[in-house]
Amino acid sequence: MPAKKISFLHKGVPLFLQTIAWFPTRLAFAFFIHFEVRGRKNLKGLSQAIFAVNHSSELDPIILTAALRPMGRFAPMFYVVAPAKEFDDPKFRWRKHVYKGAFFNAWGAHELARGMHDYDKSLAAHLRLLKHGQSLCIFPEGGVTKTGELRDFRGGFIHLAREAGVPIVPVAITGAYKMSLRLFFSRKRHVTLEFGAPIHPHQISATTVERYADDAERIRANVAFMLEKNVTYALPVT
Repeated sequence: MPAKKISFLHKGVPLFLQTIAWFPTRLAFAFFIHFEVRGRKNLKGLSQAIFAVNHSSELDPIILTAALRPMGRFAPMFYVVAPAKEFDDPKFRWRKHVYKGAFFNAWGAHELARGMHDYDKSLAAHLRLLKHGQSLCIFPEGGVTKTGELRDFRGGFIHLAREAGVPIVPVAITGAYKMSLRLFFSRKRHVTLEFGAPIHPHQISATTVERYADDAERIRANVAFMLEKNVTYALPVT
C-alpha cells in the first residue's frame, strides 16, 4: 500500500515557523554565542538527509536549524523526539509544556514509539517523512548527555537510511553543553556546528538489525573526531 501523502499543512506550518524564527535566532547566536558553522561543503549535491547529531543541550534542534538556510532544500526540518510522557520528568519544569504541546508538534517534532523492538513500527512516521523527500534530525544517543561525553549511538537512524535510501550526515555541536540563560547572555560561549561527510545508503554495510551497531559506531566515531577537533573553539571567549 502506498505511503499516505504529506499534506501541505503538515509541511507548511513547520516551514513557516522555522523560517520566521531563523532570522532572530541567527542574530542572537552570532551576537551572544559566537556561532560558527563548518563543513557546509559536505552538503553539496544533497537534496535531503538524515542529520545524526550529538545531543549535549536542549538547544541542539534550534542550533541545527539555524545552521541551515531558511526555506532551503532541507527545510522544513523534522525531528525524532521522545514520547510526550517522558517530558513529565520534573527536570523539565515549565519546559514540559512546550515539549508536550501543540507548538512542538507544529515545529516538526514527531514522537518515536519506545519498547516496540521493531524499527518499522517505532519510527513509522519518520520513515514516511523520508520517503516523501523530507529531511530529518535525529539524536542517536537517545537523549541529552549528562556528563558531556558522547554516548553510544543506537541503530534506528541506520534503519531509516537503509529503508528510505537517504544519506546520513554526521553533525557535531560543541560549546552547548550545560548552556544556561546566564551563560548565553554573558557572551562567553563559542558554539560550533560542523557537518561531516555524508554516508550514503550504499556505504552502509549492515544487512540485519543486529549489525546496525557496527555502522552506528562508525558514524559515532566521525562525530567524536569532529568534537575533539573543535573543542578549542568551544572554550569560553576571553
